Amino acid sequence: MKNIHDEVINELQEIVENGTLSTLRKNTREYAPLTPIKDYTPQEIKDLREKKRYTQTYFGEFLGVTLKTVQAWEAGTNKPTGTALRLFQVLEQDPHVLDQFLLTKA
Repeated sequence: MKNIHDEVINELQEIVENGTLSTLRKNTREYAPLTPIKDYTPQEIKDLREKKRYTQTYFGEFLGVTLKTVQAWEAGTNKPTGTALRLFQVLEQDPHVLDQFLLTKA
């Protein structure tokens, strides 16, 4: 049985000789391409929030942003980026996705 040191040395030799990497590449996973992140207009953000009948404060709480941030997005003075945009896409695809994060009374 080879130890990790021997495997690394073998891979490095293969790279030098062939310019390719076999074993390590076989151990990586191929992922399907993601849909591009969509830009949302202020009205689309407001519509997503209102569809769930959430206040700006509550919506911001879920997204981990302040009330002022949600207000700025909906007014168009600031634009959401990155994770917020991806969460909007998820919410648009499944309006009930937020429900799993709600605390229910026992």
